Amino acid sequence: MIAQLVSCLSTSPAVVLIVILVSLVVLYLHNLYKFWESRGVRGPKPVWFIGNMYARLRATHSMAEFDQMLYEKYGGKKYCGYFEFTQPCLMVGDPEILKHVMVKDFDHFTDRSFVTFNEPVMDHMLLGLKGALWKAVRSVMTPTFSSGKIKQTLQLVKDCAKNLCVYFDKELEKRSSVFEMKEVYGKFTMDTIASIAFGVNSDSLNNTQDEFSAAAARFFKPPAKWKRPLMFFQFLWPHIAKRLHLNVVDRTPIHFFTKVVSDTMKYRLENNLRRNDFLQLLLDASLQEQTNNNKGVDNSTISSKKPANQVLTELVITAQCVLFYIAGYDTTATTLSFLSYCLALHPDIQQKCMQEIESVLERHNGEITYESLLEMTYLDMVFAETLRLYPPAPRVDRRVTKDFTLPGTDFTLCKGQKVTIPIYSIHRDPQHYPNPEKFDPERFSPENKVSRSQMVYLPFGSGPRNCIGMRFALMEAKVAVVYLLQDFAFIPSKKTQVPIVIEKRSGLLKAQDGVWVRLAKRT
Repeated sequence: MIAQLVSCLSTSPAVVLIVILVSLVVLYLHNLYKFWESRGVRGPKPVWFIGNMYARLRATHSMAEFDQMLYEKYGGKKYCGYFEFTQPCLMVGDPEILKHVMVKDFDHFTDRSFVTFNEPVMDHMLLGLKGALWKAVRSVMTPTFSSGKIKQTLQLVKDCAKNLCVYFDKELEKRSSVFEMKEVYGKFTMDTIASIAFGVNSDSLNNTQDEFSAAAARFFKPPAKWKRPLMFFQFLWPHIAKRLHLNVVDRTPIHFFTKVVSDTMKYRLENNLRRNDFLQLLLDASLQEQTNNNKGVDNSTISSKKPANQVLTELVITAQCVLFYIAGYDTTATTLSFLSYCLALHPDIQQKCMQEIESVLERHNGEITYESLLEMTYLDMVFAETLRLYPPAPRVDRRVTKDFTLPGTDFTLCKGQKVTIPIYSIHRDPQHYPNPEKFDPERFSPENKVSRSQMVYLPFGSGPRNCIGMRFALMEAKVAVVYLLQDFAFIPSKKTQVPIVIEKRSGLLKAQDGVWVRLAKRT
């Protein structure tokens, strides 16, 4: 038998090559999947090629449930190792370590683990920018999200909130009183961001033929089945996908958004027109940047082209407007829908919110102002508790950019490794929040907040790479709730699911069967 095998191998070079290649692959995978074990880091046993992603591939666990399993069963409460296919990743749940990762030693974790889309607009969004380019764009954009600049956009948000109330009034007149809140709030946030980020007056709540809504709906449409393997490849081997120029993004809505921004910028510059929106703030910042770059330069030598060090180019501005839409549309609508759900199930808390709104607005002559929103401290506590229980993004991540030794250990994370932060699990840890399943806004009273680490409340992330639009998102959501609670009450219906079942396929936190709530007109 052995003689026959030797003879076969000696006469079949192709067989020899295959055997060698298979042996090398087996050896590589064997060593790869010993990565965490050889370093003494706990974690679930991986399956070759799949790693620990079977539960996510088969959608037997939502992202939040997957993280919860690692957090509770394998030590993710402090830190544990797992594999995303062939990539070793470290989950960190310990607040002290997180403080180093997200804040103190941020220079070791400056990048996010973000897919390269090979589409210029998508790849210039702040969310996915890396290194020096991210730092430059972030520093230029940060002033546009100051409280003073956000205050300038308040009236545009109020106009959209009024349309939301009109929509509910019309539906109630039709005797339609039970709503899937995520769908309705999605239209509200779509209109708000169309107005704030793109300078477009959109009213998708009352106009189903709206062109902007159609483009946005196409953008968020699930990809065709034939594209899913390509998306998997892009996620698993981003560097190869980049070299191959692999792109599964639907370019049609991207081209639409790009044209809207380009045309609007051109029209405003040519006609010296202004509007208090995000696009105008970015345009002003770009013009200021050009002025600063040209200081001390002879006008005769200034080229008509953008200088090489110009950060806010038209492409970058367009990318941030698209990002504003992507990041703000779904997450704010999710927060509003879960908040309505929680208030419907807790009428005493809802009543307290109504009383605070009436009391504060009475001091402001019935006018919703930026200052009046800041005075609604109990409403702020309600939002914080909603975001604790239902963080729209159940996890965030960081990419190691410089080798880093975990504090209190001899374990070193190497450049290129991925660190995941299980926000959902941290928020529901009884060690941080006793009786964590209970909806209790008092957890966020001033005295209770100071008793906890800031690293156990992370709906917007933390540190230099936190959500840049946090202030705007909260202002937008609060304006909608204040308008609604003046005229309506949220009530459970037969379709209200208790408890909410989380959708398993999405990476974001979504209700499997929607968030259904009854609205009643206040008398």
